Amino acid sequence: MTTLPSLKVLQDNRDALLLAEVAAHLHDVGKLSSQFIDQMSRLPSAGCSSFEHESAPEKIHGFVDSAFLSAFKAKNPLRWEQIPKNEQIGQLLDLILHHDKRKHAAFLVRLLNRCDGSDSGADKGTTSKGGLPKDAKQGYADTFLASAFGNEAQKLNPTELDTVREKLTCYVGSELTKIASERYKILKLVRASYEDSLAETRRAANDVTLWCHSYSVATLYKTSLATLLVNGKLDINNLRWRLLRVNFDVLGLYAKAVKIADLLGYRRAVDDACAAVKQLVEEEYPLGNEVYRDTTGIYFTFPDLDLPADLAQEIRSRVEGVEMELAPRIVITVGDGATAAEQLKGILGKARKEALDALAQPFDSQNLSACWQQQWTTVGAGQWEVCPVCRLRPMKEGQEACETCMNRRGSRVQEWLGNPRTTIWIDEIADHNDRVALVVGKFGLDDWLSGDLVQTMLVKAIENNPNDCVPKNPSPARLRRVWETCQRFWSETVMESILAGKSFGGGDVLRCMRVAVVPDDCKGWQENVPYDGTINGRAVSLFWQEREKRFITISNLQLGVSQARDEVGLIGEWHGRICTVSIPGKLGQTRTFSVQQVQSLNGEPIQMYAPYLSLLESPDCFLALVPAAEALEIVGKIRKKYQEQMGKVQNRLPLFLGIVFFPRKLPLMAVMDAARRMLAMDFPEETWQVECVTPQNTGPNIEIRLSLQHKRIDLTIPVKMGGNSTDDLWYPYFFVQHFADGTPDNRALRFQRDGRWLVHAKELKKDDQVATTPSHFAYLFLESTARRFRFDPKRDVLLLDELPRLTAMWQRLKESGITMTGLRNVQALLESKGAAWGRDSEEFERLTRTTLKQAGLFERKDKDGNPLPDVITPQDVTSERFAHCLELYLHILKQKIG
Repeated sequence: MTTLPSLKVLQDNRDALLLAEVAAHLHDVGKLSSQFIDQMSRLPSAGCSSFEHESAPEKIHGFVDSAFLSAFKAKNPLRWEQIPKNEQIGQLLDLILHHDKRKHAAFLVRLLNRCDGSDSGADKGTTSKGGLPKDAKQGYADTFLASAFGNEAQKLNPTELDTVREKLTCYVGSELTKIASERYKILKLVRASYEDSLAETRRAANDVTLWCHSYSVATLYKTSLATLLVNGKLDINNLRWRLLRVNFDVLGLYAKAVKIADLLGYRRAVDDACAAVKQLVEEEYPLGNEVYRDTTGIYFTFPDLDLPADLAQEIRSRVEGVEMELAPRIVITVGDGATAAEQLKGILGKARKEALDALAQPFDSQNLSACWQQQWTTVGAGQWEVCPVCRLRPMKEGQEACETCMNRRGSRVQEWLGNPRTTIWIDEIADHNDRVALVVGKFGLDDWLSGDLVQTMLVKAIENNPNDCVPKNPSPARLRRVWETCQRFWSETVMESILAGKSFGGGDVLRCMRVAVVPDDCKGWQENVPYDGTINGRAVSLFWQEREKRFITISNLQLGVSQARDEVGLIGEWHGRICTVSIPGKLGQTRTFSVQQVQSLNGEPIQMYAPYLSLLESPDCFLALVPAAEALEIVGKIRKKYQEQMGKVQNRLPLFLGIVFFPRKLPLMAVMDAARRMLAMDFPEETWQVECVTPQNTGPNIEIRLSLQHKRIDLTIPVKMGGNSTDDLWYPYFFVQHFADGTPDNRALRFQRDGRWLVHAKELKKDDQVATTPSHFAYLFLESTARRFRFDPKRDVLLLDELPRLTAMWQRLKESGITMTGLRNVQALLESKGAAWGRDSEEFERLTRTTLKQAGLFERKDKDGNPLPDVITPQDVTSERFAHCLELYLHILKQKIG
């Protein structure tokens, strides 16, 4: 391990710092208990009134494992000369038993108390204005854990907490003496134990898990101790923290990928680089902990000192040891504010904004390196050219890529072979029309990470008394909860629920199946290399397995058959046919063989696969490849889950969903560039007018319709907490720019934030003007690589609300009885006249009404003359909704009517 002179004191005290960190993680282990939930409940049992979670680990027999007590009562390892002898702790257990005592004699206990935030209640969501009201308490058997945005879908099981605590303390007690090697495993178990428990059970402070709270406290504590050791002193009443950010242009790396294996290789490089920096900063020199990670890089808490040059050089060395192309930007961000609490509120948002501004510049002087020039001066004789993947290293003429990039591809293949039920082959993802879709997702997180929008939710709501309403505090724990909720939406809701639970191909058994193809000539094939070719004139991709002397198909078998609809039919269709494949790395050269045998892979793990691939699951954005034919349905399900989970703040937490459709053979770099263009769009705040508010009596939701010129948004806002028995007074608020009745005084639930009124959704009235940040949807069909340059965010981006309208419109068209010829005639006439006359002209409006009526799509009547619902309205045409519907379903998805 390299020694950094500027931080040698941390290296010398590494074990002691890591022990202090673990102790801080466990300072609230007493809350991991049924007694705590009982004591905090609405009707606590008689025996729990004297329960104290702080002292429970020592006072209650059997509360924690005996080895745990022995380990934490062992000789104090934190006897540092920077702390006066009369202020030393006696044992590590003191940190757990006395962390609530602000004026404790021991310096380290007082410091932990400050980090815990007991004076302001920042991480626990309590308040200095009289605490939470009694009616905020939950029932013992009905204690819900809220998401960062007020969705209470998870109910605690108090009796399980005791078993979880016993397992946790038993493991920690046995492994604490090996802290240097076991820290990762200990914290992993702490996280697993704490994630489903609460630091505070009362509403609306039940949004912070015990994990988020404990991790934040332990992180601040660890970094404060590092400040103490490096600076030789620490003002406990004037704590300061900084952030260390190591930034990479992750999306820029992805945009260089020629093949999926390149992209996955870059993803692994970013992960490995972050892991290397994390090891250095968190364990080798315990400076702080990771507090955020996204497409801009990784962020750590850092002591109140400037960035040491030797540390910056070591970070760069470790990142470049993983991948030189990452070109890290290594910077310290100093927070603003007069107090520690004020500083912590905005430091993450400030650091991320600085990173985005820096990464907007393609080059940074930090990353000047002679290594790239040296590679070109030492290549030796022969013909060399620039690698088309990394665009930096030399590559022998005629090769696919340089040696480094080829090795990166090969490692992805080996990883796939270890889990073949997934796919890394775009040919397997392609649908029956040979088209693929890249699903793009993005949350508008900037003003949440800055803490501003966190304070638009209440921890304490008082009707008709806005001055006593208390906004949520954007503490580190709560900010962590915000971005973790967004990341889990992508990783759990989208990947594990929507995609993993989907049946692809509409029941076609060939859709997700692989078969083995045995050639008549088994010599000279390259292993671990894909071969693109044709069998009987139809597309197929193959992967050679040398040991088994066979090919495995790695493409959608629907593309490789003409009549077959099952495995038996495919075997019959391919047997004895000639297969022609391109030779990898040799442009224009092919090889043919006769299919001697087609074998079923029944019973082998490689037989079936899931035709989708996640590329990025970051708090701020999401990328996944899916079959084009399934993309609209998938995006529709994502929108629905977003409304369920983030519905209470959907006017302040916008979601962008995009789809890039493309033919299977289109270069991947063009697809990724199109995705970057979509993700670059902003989320502007707009002023909309309330058309109507429709309460559903005592139901869980209310319906709000907003309008802006010809645009319309229909919002379904949840207004109940978990179990639907408690009104939500804390989350569903709107910024009101103008009150229809001229005054906010008539709205019972209201409060002000930075001079702006926020009013509860139930209190909105017709003609109120509200500030909202709408969610959006966009799609793009890359028929060619040049098409991506014509994407215009102002023209091509729709409201997310348009998505279900487009889907419903297509369904109505299918049920209307119109023929394909009739529909295309209507489409052609309206498109030509709209372009010639203008869609907003009176002549075009009259033509539209007449054309739709004659086609039986507008002002319809049944045989008795009674009116029927319209299939298409003139507004659908003038707003181009009709054109978008036909482009999506007829042109891109190739669906038909009838």
